[in-house]
Amino acid sequence: AWEEALDAPLSSARALVMGVAGPVGPEGVARLSNAALTVDPRTAPGRFGVRRCAVVNDFITEAFACLTPVGARAVRLFGPEAPAPADADGPEAGPVAVLGAGTGLGTAWLVPGRDATGRPCRQALASEFGHAPFPFEGREELEFADFAREALHRRALCADEVVTGRGVALLHAFLSGERLPEAEAAARLCADEEGLRWYARFLGRVCGQWALATLCRGGLFLTGGMVLRNPAVTEHPAFREAFLLAPELQVLEHVPVARFDTPYSGLWGGAALAAREAAAYFRGEGEPLC
Repeated sequence: AWEEALDAPLSSARALVMGVAGPVGPEGVARLSNAALTVDPRTAPGRFGVRRCAVVNDFITEAFACLTPVGARAVRLFGPEAPAPADADGPEAGPVAVLGAGTGLGTAWLVPGRDATGRPCRQALASEFGHAPFPFEGREELEFADFAREALHRRALCADEVVTGRGVALLHAFLSGERLPEAEAAARLCADEEGLRWYARFLGRVCGQWALATLCRGGLFLTGGMVLRNPAVTEHPAFREAFLLAPELQVLEHVPVARFDTPYSGLWGGAALAAREAAAYFRGEGEPLC
């Protein structure tokens, strides 16, 4: 399909990077979370003539997007200015993190490191932070938690079940008594001040936890359908208020927080990683540098 769409053979690509929604094993073999499909990069050279191929979790590509023009033009929400992408590999650069809320909750981050030749080079780290338990606060939130646990038949709720599409549909049903498909529920919820405040608070709290876990002074970048289609969420005062956890630490106040302006950020990040892979191939390095 790739060869047909671009009218070019895969063998003409210097490097191929595939970002997949699912866990990636130590040999780069991936199993998609929501489809019966396994992706094995070891078959690509012999089958398609690809010189260099890597399979990564899709949020690894979202993390690398932070270092591209997509990161540079991201909509700044609050906090200090994020470092320019050109400076992001410097010795003083802090970690850069990304979080995306949509159908699921994805996270990844980049930390300063060095490649095989000793040059500064960002190292990408995957995460399953979305499956961490969600911290509900106060009587009203605990009442919603009981409602959602019963609906989902769960003993405990994780962030992935609260701030993604299914969580938003449950929150809308809890507040209004109206059960709707996820996309319609999200639109209704974000058009209602009370619903918007609830969801902005939930998402801000998750983002604050992720920023505390990563100490991403290089910036926290937000993406995903819920964020991109509903900009009022991250611009609501409740989002920033909930984000600023542990004010006594004075840590999160120094984290730049921004929102991508395109749903194609993962393609930009995949291209950036592919360029790195291509450079490694021509230097004769055998292992991927991501």
